[in-house]
Amino acid sequence: MDLIANLNPTSSAQWVFLSFLVILTYITILKFNFSHQFTLILKSSYSKKFSNQYLRDETNSKHKLHLIPVFILSFSLFLSFQDLSLILFVKSIFWISLYLVIKYFILLFLGKIFEKTYLYEEIIFQSFLYEKVVGVILFPLTIFLFYGSIQADFMFKFITIFLSLSLLYKWLRILYLSFFNSSLSKAHIIIYLCTFEIIPIMIITKNFC
Repeated sequence: MDLIANLNPTSSAQWVFLSFLVILTYITILKFNFSHQFTLILKSSYSKKFSNQYLRDETNSKHKLHLIPVFILSFSLFLSFQDLSLILFVKSIFWISLYLVIKYFILLFLGKIFEKTYLYEEIIFQSFLYEKVVGVILFPLTIFLFYGSIQADFMFKFITIFLSLSLLYKWLRILYLSFFNSSLSKAHIIIYLCTFEIIPIMIITKNFC
């Protein structure tokens, strides 16, 4: 344990190592039990064909591939890097989880209100696809941030740029898909992006940067 902690002075806390161990174990279990779905969801991030296939499979399956916890834990570790604190880490987990839960239930509620449950299931899928895929990629990047030989400042900026570009890609993808769906109001999509995507990101940026 001491050897691992000494790899990087900024990551000496044991809870960081244990958090990475928990995430790695969780991903390994998911990869072993949901190998096909795991590969399919990664392909869904850039292909509408695989996106539709995954959505159909997930709808008809009793067992779901839950990748959101990987994003929550990895992103919380990233946010805690510059001010390494277990309290900050726990707070980050709580607020990120609360935001995602609220967003999920509001979208679910809107689907019931407008009697377009299936349509809003696709919106929910596309909305959370970013977190699922980015979480898998963010995990090894965060390991490099804490324990890698690459300069920490460079790695932190690299991850920040990666997250920003991924987020921009998510917004553009949702807008792109909405323009090819006549059942979906373009105004509603723009309101959704502003309310549930852009404003929360601005709040996070203001509090952590």
